[in-house]
Amino acid sequence: MLMLSHLNIEKRVALVLWGSILLAFTVAGIGLVIYDRLTLKARATEIMQPYAQMVSVGTDTAVSFQDPRRAQEILDTLRSDPHILEAGIYLENGQVLAWFSQSTEKKPVAPVIGKEGVLIGFDRAELLQDLHGGARLHISMDLALLKKQTKQIIWIFISGVLILLAATIGQLTVLRRMIVHPLATLTRAVEHVRASMDYKQRVPARGEDEVARLGRSFNAMMGAIEEKQELLLEAQRIAHIGNWWHDLVTGEVYWSDEFFRILGREPQKPMLERGFEWIHPEDQPRLRKAMEASASAMGEYQQEFRIVRPDGEVRWVHNRWVNVLDQHGNEIKRVGTHQDITERKLAEEALRRLNRELRAISDCNQILVRAEEEQTLVDSICRIICDEAGYRMAWVGYAEDDETKTLYPVAWAGEENGYMETRQFTWADTEYERSSSGIAIRTGEIACVDDFVSDTRVAAWRDAALQRGYRSSIALPLKDNNGHIFGVLSIYSSEAHAFPVEEQRLLEELSSDLAFGIDTLRTREEHYRAEEQIRIAATAFEAQEGIVITDVDETILRVNRAFVDIIGYTAEEVVGSTPRLYKSGVHDKGFFETMWKAILRDGAWWGEIWNRRKGGEVFPAWLNITAVKNEQGKVTHFVGTMTDITERKEAESKIEHLAFYDLLTDLPNRRLLMDRLHQAIMGSARSRHMGALLFIDLDNFKILNDTYGHDTGDKLLIEVAHRLATCTREGDTISRLGGDEFVVMLEGLSKDQSDAAAQAKGIGEKILNELNHPYNMADRVHHSTPSIGATLFLGSEKSVDELLKQADIAMYQAKTAGRNTLRFFDPDMQASLAARADMEVDLRTAIHTRNFVLHFQAQVYSQDHIIGAEALLRWQHPERGLVMPAEFIPLAEDTGLILPIGQWVLETACKQLADWSRETEKRELNLAVNVSALQFRQNDFVERVGEVLADTGAPPERLKLELTESLVVDDFEGSIEKMLALKALGVGFSMDDFGTGYSSLAYLTRFPLDQLKIDRTFIRNLPDSLNDAVVVQTIIKLAESLGITAIAEGVETEVQREFLAQHGCPIYQGYLFSEPVDLTAFEILIKKPAQENNFLE
Repeated sequence: MLMLSHLNIEKRVALVLWGSILLAFTVAGIGLVIYDRLTLKARATEIMQPYAQMVSVGTDTAVSFQDPRRAQEILDTLRSDPHILEAGIYLENGQVLAWFSQSTEKKPVAPVIGKEGVLIGFDRAELLQDLHGGARLHISMDLALLKKQTKQIIWIFISGVLILLAATIGQLTVLRRMIVHPLATLTRAVEHVRASMDYKQRVPARGEDEVARLGRSFNAMMGAIEEKQELLLEAQRIAHIGNWWHDLVTGEVYWSDEFFRILGREPQKPMLERGFEWIHPEDQPRLRKAMEASASAMGEYQQEFRIVRPDGEVRWVHNRWVNVLDQHGNEIKRVGTHQDITERKLAEEALRRLNRELRAISDCNQILVRAEEEQTLVDSICRIICDEAGYRMAWVGYAEDDETKTLYPVAWAGEENGYMETRQFTWADTEYERSSSGIAIRTGEIACVDDFVSDTRVAAWRDAALQRGYRSSIALPLKDNNGHIFGVLSIYSSEAHAFPVEEQRLLEELSSDLAFGIDTLRTREEHYRAEEQIRIAATAFEAQEGIVITDVDETILRVNRAFVDIIGYTAEEVVGSTPRLYKSGVHDKGFFETMWKAILRDGAWWGEIWNRRKGGEVFPAWLNITAVKNEQGKVTHFVGTMTDITERKEAESKIEHLAFYDLLTDLPNRRLLMDRLHQAIMGSARSRHMGALLFIDLDNFKILNDTYGHDTGDKLLIEVAHRLATCTREGDTISRLGGDEFVVMLEGLSKDQSDAAAQAKGIGEKILNELNHPYNMADRVHHSTPSIGATLFLGSEKSVDELLKQADIAMYQAKTAGRNTLRFFDPDMQASLAARADMEVDLRTAIHTRNFVLHFQAQVYSQDHIIGAEALLRWQHPERGLVMPAEFIPLAEDTGLILPIGQWVLETACKQLADWSRETEKRELNLAVNVSALQFRQNDFVERVGEVLADTGAPPERLKLELTESLVVDDFEGSIEKMLALKALGVGFSMDDFGTGYSSLAYLTRFPLDQLKIDRTFIRNLPDSLNDAVVVQTIIKLAESLGITAIAEGVETEVQREFLAQHGCPIYQGYLFSEPVDLTAFEILIKKPAQENNFLE
């Protein structure tokens, strides 16, 4: 059977039919043989017995009288039968009485000895029969006749077999044509469809038999699938989405036509490894790793990567897939989609560039406003272009109108790597310098190199540019107010075609601003020098600055008193010498060559210089040297003004320290941390050692500040800074960002991510342990715990801001996990915080627009008497509808927004009480209002409640404030004081959620409570839960012993109400009586007669 299972249906049918024929033939042949053997003797006997009987009767007398002649006559009658070969009559003594033989040559033989009967030989049959008087008859017959009869039967059998064979062949032909061939055709079609996904495949389907109907059903199914496939392919083509699957069991791979179109290739037999070869080499390891990581796991996976088309074009695709598992959890197939997202990526990149450049322009404008020196200005602009706008290199050059048309670079930033030294800078129209910068200066227009690889104009310096990662550049002319081109701003990018029209427009705006700033500074300097000349001429020696006048040979001619006081030499010692007298040796020869070059070129020089006093002390000074010229323009004198800036430098050093260090803890502040973090990122990129950020926030620090004052809080922060220093290594940075937030930056961790995470965790746990120790603050012991968020970094994969954001998110996760713990960054938390931030914005808007409403849940005495309600807050969101407090109250408490919200609830509730007090059927209603911990801890909370009562006219005895146990216990004495003050106004108190907190008799007896509210968690399982039943009975008895009432919230069944009533609690609140409803519905509920309000009917 196993062998048959591998044969097709055609071979199986042929095997069955031929097997049946063979079996029939074999059985018939064996039957013929058996028939011949079993019937031969009987047939021979049937022929010879009549002869024997005739001879026996006819020869009785002849035998008796031994008459040979008579016996021979009777025996000769047998001669007529040619099949009787011979016959003889033998007497008892063996004598031959009569005998004949068909053969004339044969002589009588001795009588045959044996028993009476028929004996069958090979070719004859022998008959022996006893005659009268002891004689015996012997007849020998030829078997040829009988064998001829057998042969005739065999031929008839063979003819039957041939007829059966022909019929079988006919059957096979009919079966093959009508069943086997159509089924085989259908099978091949199905296998072709499965292998090639060719839904255009059809099979012949003629006739009305089952096979034909099956073929028509297959064709119809293929037609429907083809139609849906065409719709799917069209949808994929429109959306640029292809689909694929990979059968991990058979190894088969399928890619749709759109998949191949995205790849830029003709449809062909898909091969997995070839597909990986078409992926960008930089993205292959990441995709392989993602595919391996997703193996044998449920869920949806996705990756974005680049592919390379045959023409070299790089496209971005988004690959999304799911794994198909068998019943044993083994992965058997992957099914996914392949979407071309290049346009989206290009749009994102363009937007990123524009935002980056707008930010850079904004920063440049700030520099332009604050800049006081031209060199500082151009240095800063180049740096911002590279650091903020993200370009690879930028430089500013000034054009000299000399014979060689020199282009003089004055500032550069970014990845310059000696590039400026390899260039011959000139803006002349020579073959070598037909560069973008030269073109920009000559034409006054923007000039671009879209790609250094293909632009023939840059052949002379193409290799130098490509070696430094430059692929494209732009040159922007710098023009003064008169339109004169005095320089160029050149920017280089690591990407080809990096300067589209929109970016050119923004960069042109930037270059115009830079040119304006340079021109403004130059004009300002010209005015300054002119004014200085006037001051020298008018009040040279009346100034506080030191003044020295030399001739053209630098011989000192005159100095003022301030100069003598600064330098320490007398006037007599100085006059006649040169400035070399007080030269400090700090500056090299190049410094002075540059200085004198500027003086001779520009007529003046100013800057910071280090000089030496007579006593040998080196000091900083601000020196301004001006060349004095005669009417012919020839220099005749040099006038120098010197200011001792020692105190200013010391002040600057202090200011710089204040600018980079926290004033309270003397730790690096955010600015210095950002700088060091940037350096650490660059360092880790070179060393490949990982680093980490630990974001530390002190739990409940605000409560300490609010309770004991900011002085105590400051002492705690200083002590925390000291303890952090004991937990970190040399070289680590500890920074205070502000408030109770600290950041620890760890460098030089392991190259292995797991080991680096373990090292960071070890230091974080050490910090946790150290900061958990008690603090001695203001003659009291204070306990503080930190929440720490951690994130790892390696190289510049993440920006400084992104790292800080991740660490901050991780810290928030630690807060969410219960505080006093360490958590590493989780990307899912980032989405949660974004949603939380959006909710905070909406919540602030809701406070401003008063998008809140109060719902009221009835409080019932016995079964039908409503005695009041609890006011429950709802947020009427313009998009989300009615939002429950559980969704936004925690956020409101964290952000402090609970204060204005709580104030609104209190005012609205009191206004409602005032309205009810003016109606006879409602004036006895009580209204319970929940008070948050932050609201209750306000120093003026009692005054606020009193003002609201006075402004609204609400009866204070009908207002009941619900406080939680934890709220009042945190500040025991302060809580009692506030409650007594409010009690004096007539306000009542209910202890909310009683039994879930401290539940201490020590404070219950001291608090002026009117009511204990049994928490719903104890009511839920009544009366089945023995523990809950005992707790509820205890609370009821406790309320009775204190002389106050008890109310049960969360009552939802009659069984619960009966249990409470039986044990002495007649006041209830819960869905058994009424769910929280709006004011209109609640007032309708109140107006119903008592018998209609029997909630139990």
